[in-house]
Parts: sequence; C-alpha cells; structure tokens
Amino acid sequence: MSKKININENWKFLKEACSRVDLAEKKLESVDLPHSWNVEDGVSGGNNYHRGLCWYVKELELDQDHKGNIYLDFEAANSVAEVYLNGEKLGRHEGGYSGFRFDITGLAKEKNILEVAVENTHNEDIYPLFADFTFYGGIYRDVNLIYTNPVHFEKMDLASSGVYVSQTSVSNEEAHVSVRSLINNSGSETNVECQVQWMDEEGNLVLAKSSEALVDESGEITIDITIDHPILWNGIENPYLYKCIVTLSVDGQEVDREVIPTGLRFFEFNEDKGFFLNGKRVQLNGVSRHQDRAGVGNALSREDQIEDMELIKDLGANSIRLAHYQHNQFFYDLCDKAGMVIWAEIPYISKTSDTDPTASNAISQMRELIRQNYNHSSIIMWGVQNEIGIMGEEKTMEEIVSEINAIAKEEDTTRVTTQAQVMMTPEDDPSHHVTDTVAWNKYYGWYVGNAEDFDGFINSFRTKNPGKSFGISEYGAEGILSWHTDEPKVRDYTEEYHALYHETVLDIFNKYDYVWGTYVWNCFDFGSDMRDEGGVQGMNNKGLVTFDRKTKKDAYYWYQSMWSRNPMLHITSKRFVDRHLDTITVKVYSNQESVELTHNGSPVALKEKNGTRFYFDIKLEEGSNEIEAKAGSLTDSARFEKVAEPNMAYILPEEERKKGISMEDGENVMNWFDANGPEDNEPMSFPEGYLSVNDKIKVILKNESGEEVLKKYMAPMFEHAMFKMMKGFSLMQISNMQEGAIPENLLKAVNKELITIKK
Repeated sequence: MSKKININENWKFLKEACSRVDLAEKKLESVDLPHSWNVEDGVSGGNNYHRGLCWYVKELELDQDHKGNIYLDFEAANSVAEVYLNGEKLGRHEGGYSGFRFDITGLAKEKNILEVAVENTHNEDIYPLFADFTFYGGIYRDVNLIYTNPVHFEKMDLASSGVYVSQTSVSNEEAHVSVRSLINNSGSETNVECQVQWMDEEGNLVLAKSSEALVDESGEITIDITIDHPILWNGIENPYLYKCIVTLSVDGQEVDREVIPTGLRFFEFNEDKGFFLNGKRVQLNGVSRHQDRAGVGNALSREDQIEDMELIKDLGANSIRLAHYQHNQFFYDLCDKAGMVIWAEIPYISKTSDTDPTASNAISQMRELIRQNYNHSSIIMWGVQNEIGIMGEEKTMEEIVSEINAIAKEEDTTRVTTQAQVMMTPEDDPSHHVTDTVAWNKYYGWYVGNAEDFDGFINSFRTKNPGKSFGISEYGAEGILSWHTDEPKVRDYTEEYHALYHETVLDIFNKYDYVWGTYVWNCFDFGSDMRDEGGVQGMNNKGLVTFDRKTKKDAYYWYQSMWSRNPMLHITSKRFVDRHLDTITVKVYSNQESVELTHNGSPVALKEKNGTRFYFDIKLEEGSNEIEAKAGSLTDSARFEKVAEPNMAYILPEEERKKGISMEDGENVMNWFDANGPEDNEPMSFPEGYLSVNDKIKVILKNESGEEVLKKYMAPMFEHAMFKMMKGFSLMQISNMQEGAIPENLLKAVNKELITIKK
C-alpha cells in the first residue's frame, strides 16, 4: 500500500545565491515548511522584493530496506526548483504553482542530504512573466515522501494520482463513469487486478467492478460503471460526494489504493439563460481568490485555507475563480466539499514570452493543472489565459487562445474551457469564440468611466456576438479602511465608494440572464509589491476582506445580504466615526423583511428601502450618537461623534490619489505625461515608412532616435513598474482608451518628431 510521509519539519535555509558545493561553508537558518522568503518584502512596495536563488537543505531518513519505489513529492516551489539527493541532481521543475515528483528508488543511503535550489528570478520562458501580484519565492507547500509497493498507481504522470475518474454521461436517471488507472510495475511481469468500489456518503457499497491485465513495466486498465438514480452533486445546495475506491491487487493481495471523492453532476452554458447545473439554472455568484495573506505570504497552512473557505461560504458565494495559477490540492478538496463551482486556470497572464512564442511552459502547466486536478468535481471550467492581449502581442488573440485551448481539450473532454479577456480587447475579436465560453475583466467605475457603463458594454457585446453567453471574470474597486466620505466618487479609495460601486454593478449584472456568472476582484486584499496606491504600498486593496482576514469591509456585507440565505444585518460606515454634517443618512444591509433603527434610544423612521438596503436619516446630536439596528433577533450597533469640522484623517491626500492607475480626469496614465506640448491646430500625419504614435511603444524603442523622442516628452513613463505592460500598445491606443489620457498637443508634438525617423 502506498504510504505518504510529510517531511516539512527541520529544514535549513540560505537566502543567498551560491553554488551547491559552497553550501557546506555557509551559515543556514532553521525553517519549517511551508516557507517563503518574501513574506515581508513582497508586500512593502517599491517592486524590489527579493527575486533570486535560495537554498533549502534537509537531512533525510530513508528506509533502505523498503521493497518497492520511493518518490519525493513537492506540492509546489516557486518558480524554478533544482533538486539534489546526496549530490546527485534529480532534476529541474519549471513553474511555481503545480506539483512535481522525483523517483528516488535505489538512491537511499544511511545518511541522506536533500538540497533544493529554488529561484523566483524573472525567466522569460516561465509563466507568469508579468502580473499584478507578488511572485513569492520559496517551497511554500508541503513536501512528502511516498513509499509504494513494486506494483502501484503511476506516480510520475505529471505528479497526478495515476487514476482518472471521467463522468462521461450523467443525468438524473443514471451516471456513466469511466475509471482509468495507470499502473507502474518495478518488479517482474505479473497479473494485476484493478477493482472499483463505488460507495455512498454513508459508507454503503453501491456497486463494485473489476478487471485484470498482465503488466510488465507499465500498464493501463479502464473500468466503466453505471450508477442508477444517482444522488447528484448540486453545488452549495447539496455537495454530495460518493467515494470511488480504486484498488490494485496481485495474487489476491491488495498493493495500492486511491480513494477519490466524486460528485456526480452535469452542466450547460446556455446561450440565452446562462449556467445550468443538473438541469436547473444557477447564477454563478462568484469571487476570485489569491492564495496569499499577511504574515505568511503564499505559505498558507491548512487552517488558513479553511478560514478562507469559511469566509467565502459565509459571504454566500457559490463559485470561485482560483486566480491566476494552480492552487493547493487541499483547497480544491474544500471546494468539492463546499459545493463551489470552480474556474481553475494557469498563470498564462498578461504576455507571451519574447523568447518562446510557442508558450511551451504554459502548455506544460496546463497539462499539469488538468492531470493533477482532474478528479475534483467542483472544477467546471479550465481557464486558458488571462489578459494576454494586454501587452499587444504579435500573434493574434485567436492564435494564442487556440493553441492553449487545444491542449486543454486534448487533456479533458468532460469540462468546458474559458478565458478572461482584458478590457481593451475588441468586442468583435474572433478569439471570443475559440473557448467554450468567455468572460471579461472590466473595470468601469474604477480605471475607466463609471460603474453604470457596464450596462452599455453588456448590451454592446451581446449585439456584436448574438447568442453568446458570457461572464464577468473581474470587476472591482479599491476600498481602504482608512478613507471615508459623505460623498463617495470614482477613485476616492473610500470604503463608502467601494460599497456603492459593488451595489451599482451587482444591480446591473442581475438584469441579464445570459451573463452566466460574475467574479468579484477580489475576495481578499493581496500582495502586489509594484503598487503604491491609495496611500498603501505593496497591496492591491480591492478585496472584500483585508489581507490579514481580520476585517470584512462594508461591501462584503452587501454581497452577504444579496447572496446568503443566513439571516444578516449590518450598519455600514462604522469606521467613519467623526461626522461634521448636521444630518447623515445611515445605510443598513439586511436580507430580512424589515429593519428598526434607534438613535440614542429613540426610534427613527425608515426613509427608504431598496432591496436589501435600508436608509435612515439621522439628525446628529452634540457629542456621541449611539445607533442600534434590529431585524428580528439580529442586532447591530454603531457610534458616530458630532464634530465641528471634517476630520481630514479620513481624506486621502491629493498627491496620493493621483498615484493610482488611471486613464482619465487629466491624471494622464499614472502621471507618465507631465508635459503638454505647444499649441498645434494641424492634423497629425502618418507617412509610410516612418515612425509615428500609431506604432507600438516597443517598436519605437528599438530605434535609438525614437527612444530619445519618448524620453524627451515622457520620461516618467520609463520609471514606472507598469511600463513593461504598456510597451505593447501605441500611444494612440493609450489615448483612445479614455478621452484625455494623453494631452492632444503632447501627442501631436511627439508624432511630429517621430515621423521624421525612418523605420
């Protein structure tokens, strides 16, 4: 029987690049896994967190007398790992979010030294290449030893279980399931029996079926079964999981076993009505999740992951987009048990490699994602790309998406593929139709325009793509607990605008059945060391919950009032304590029919009810104002202090507000363009064979004279972390994203000099 032994404890760590032979002379610190070396500097801002080579070393006890195979199992190490045992190189793994293994059978000695070089340096051939999150380095998930008998389920099929449970056809009447087992035999040729036992949740045997095969070094056995009148895995309503127990036996003796929780379900993305699970329409009310948190970076414990799931369940969500990479197997297990509909994806994000246009590493990561997570019933969608078009790739989006989509379909025909399109991709781009369904990352009301603009986009995309259902894969706004206002507006970073934004967009999304699902960006604040925004460095603050998971923002309770079936009540703007207005409006979220409010013990009349929003006008008294809300047995309270003047500590300074990523209000794309240019009423010209503002920035930079022109007028552009992303666009494209993004006279001045330079 296979046995897994965790070896997380008692490692030595060196945060220094050196050769393996020099390790013995270095002073290493003691650490336990999971571990990351970017816990602090990865969220401090400045885009200068440590990205380099570090070493992990462990004295390893191995059973020299074991009669079978031994595997070294890494659940993840970011992003490149080279592994040595007793000085012998076992191999190299490229990609920081998937598992990998090495067969160390026969290498055991009395004393064993395991050395792992882990590196998170930028590598143009390993994804992700560029993204708005911190690429934490380290062995940040579990490491295990796996002992097996000579005959066992294959452990080297891209670190999968070696068993694949395919739901070939499922209905309310019967479920047809195919169980494919890959078998490894390190001994002599032998006859192997494979048995499938299908157990219900109470442990009762539903059916059993077996098959035999003569296995030399490797073999494969597929067993097809039919379950009559199955109990279906019905999302959060009833996440029913059978147990598929698959065993291998030799001469009547069991030698290996895999227990695979399996939820039987069928689904459809309908062109007019959206998503259907088991024949019933389900609106996918989703959040996105990054795996990091305060104090540990991406090196989460199981308790951390359980807390994340409990917060998502408490919110009332029924779907999660696990962005932008492969997540921990344990968290996928939690999703199966909770009934979450899952979008799982690879870190093929923002740009394609300049040195490997075939995206071979993205392809290998897609294969790893699917094989390692094939048996998770919660996974419905494989995501093939996120915002790849943002860099202005040389290949068409259709070519890029088609290549990765084909790999996903080759690996798995039982699920659908999807993609997250960047907001500036044309609405009629043919790439939308390559994957089975498509979704959009749109930030109306934050980076561009107003939240109400979602209405126009949804109708416009549907008109240009008739009969195409789609989702909203990202939408959000920064909400920082320090900032507050009585008059919330776009990009003020206040908790009040954050909540109002989410109210507005959810009201819009709920009008359209063919919008099959929406995913808040993000459920939790997350580390992004390149950011310096809203007075906070190193953090993306779009979460509904803070980075440390200690505080739920008001917007969290808004979604809870709309999505959760559990009774809830919440007074908003509690952190906005000091109030200078004579009369304020108190907003309460509740999914109950009525809410009562008192002010310093006296009842207050309801001003307005709008769905789950209750509004009360309060005339503030001097000093302290105690507010209490009641809805049935639920109570909530708040305290406001009447002050003479606005408390300026609640207001983000103007210079900090202008640091935000913006394309309007004259802020000129992150303050890149601090010049204007002389008055010029002449129209721009674009002579053939010469540079112009219609050329991509990266094309202009290849010409020394062109680079001089850009630095003359736009020097700040070169210093910003986001410049790498924007080089794939032309200045004209940036200008057209939002009126006024680049002053017109500046654009003309740059173009007038560029058109004198031959390509």
